[in-house]
Amino acid sequence: MLATLVDKPFDGQDWLYEVKWDGYRAITFLESGSVRLVSRNQNDMTAAHPELRSIPDSVKARTAILDGEIVALDEQGRPSFSLMQQRTGVGEGGRRIRRTRDDIPVVYYVFDLLYLDGYNLMPAELERRKELLASVVAPGDVIRYSDHSVGNGKALFAAATERELEGIVAKRRSSPYVQKRSSDWLKIKIVKRQECVIGGYTDPRGSRENFGSIVLGLYNDQGRLIPVGQAGSGFTEESHAAMWKRLHALETKRSPFFGKVESITPAHFVKPELVAEIKFTEWTHEGQSGGMKMRAPVFEGLRFDKKPEECTFERPASASAEVKKAEAK
Repeated sequence: MLATLVDKPFDGQDWLYEVKWDGYRAITFLESGSVRLVSRNQNDMTAAHPELRSIPDSVKARTAILDGEIVALDEQGRPSFSLMQQRTGVGEGGRRIRRTRDDIPVVYYVFDLLYLDGYNLMPAELERRKELLASVVAPGDVIRYSDHSVGNGKALFAAATERELEGIVAKRRSSPYVQKRSSDWLKIKIVKRQECVIGGYTDPRGSRENFGSIVLGLYNDQGRLIPVGQAGSGFTEESHAAMWKRLHALETKRSPFFGKVESITPAHFVKPELVAEIKFTEWTHEGQSGGMKMRAPVFEGLRFDKKPEECTFERPASASAEVKKAEAK
């Protein structure tokens, strides 16, 4: 189940509010002591997170299906996607690649229960599913229950802002679990992040080697890849070299973009197969085309749990309109 992006926080007694965790979304299948972690696009992530194989020890169930987020925590206990990249090193298909940090804790924040010991819980009301979830999960080193508050979305949003978290999610208390994007779940972001397709790179300037920036794009409603900016910051020496190796392997003479790429230095193109997590300050209309561009984009890491075609323009909807739509059901 996916959340719809809305423009501002709101209060409502028909809604419960949770922290929006910044990591890898994962459905967890438990059966007779074994565990399997699956990403949104059906990649098996179990091998990439070996310590999470002990999750069954903390769940009082023979068989269960959980929904949650795999998160790396910083020293203040806050989720960090950047640390997640350093800690896990997840490759294509959930394959675990070389680990660079062993001192970063990874936990599974579980927020929904879809199946329990022979019972399909997806038609049940969210609040009832969460009650059952809290009763069967014993929080520990590798799994934590994602708690919520009822009615007070603005207060949670303010607290999340103070802690510099990514945002919050509002969920209608009586909603069933549906396997699609829905107005029953609404996300409100504090930090602006966007998954973008990498469609090219620019020549380096000054002392930088290999490439200057990656050229980013999003698909529009017509399925055309539109350039939305270029990110040259956020790389370490190691990640810059690794990115260059990937870009070089995907080079193509044909531009994957619809329209011209505006760049100070020459742009080169790659097959649109890589997805980057990008942090930015705001959307703006820049350049000769006047198209939407990300201001001050920063590369945070690659996402192998997202397909390039999933990277579309996600403009915030009106919170009041989406609430009315959900509550009218």
